Amino acid sequence: MSADTGSGRLDVAEGAGADAQAPDGPGGGLPGKGARRRGRPPKAAAGDTKGALLRAALALFAAHGYEGTSVRAIARAVGLSESVLYAHFDSKRAIFEAVLTQLGPLSTVTVLDSIDMELADEDPPGFIKALVSRVIDEWSLPPSRQLISLMTKDGLIHDPALMARILVAVRTLAKLFDRWLEAGRIPAGLGSSQDLAYSLIAPVALARVLWLYNGAKPGDIATARERANRHAELFVKAMFRE
Repeated sequence: MSADTGSGRLDVAEGAGADAQAPDGPGGGLPGKGARRRGRPPKAAAGDTKGALLRAALALFAAHGYEGTSVRAIARAVGLSESVLYAHFDSKRAIFEAVLTQLGPLSTVTVLDSIDMELADEDPPGFIKALVSRVIDEWSLPPSRQLISLMTKDGLIHDPALMARILVAVRTLAKLFDRWLEAGRIPAGLGSSQDLAYSLIAPVALARVLWLYNGAKPGDIATARERANRHAELFVKAMFRE
């Protein structure tokens, strides 16, 4: 991925970008084509501008779809020229991948890093319940729900970039299961560490797709949380026989 996603975090309130202009058309940079470069702005300003561009792009993508949003529309939504946008992102595809990196499957890794790893050794069931609860918290936020609507609307649910990030998230989570298997906390023979990681996160991800979409009502969000927490309870009962 060509864009640097280390800055410009997508901290978006509900309705952010709602006043963004409608797209001028489906143009504005097909994936892998038409990449352009301009002089780069100062680092501090770059982070603020990048975040504004990502917020505007997400709102427009969710409203009009990926193909229906142009680079020009994204730039205009934050009062910038296309040349300034290209100083931050090579293409529309790079913007999409930056949004996907922050709000997609890799957000599970971010949540994982936020939980005290001592809990993983002292109380694996408690760690898993905390992880699932915090993942649902993250996926319930408006920008995360906008992303799901975008992915399902444009058929991007099968995009290779999404598949790659799911694999990274599963492999990262699998390291925890390696740890528990080696310590004898999980019975041997249940499956590989990646099988177990996938078994944990897949039903939670399904709850995200079914109920945590853009425009989801409080009841939908509550249903997603209930289903995910019930899954976590059943999972730990099946995995940990202590």
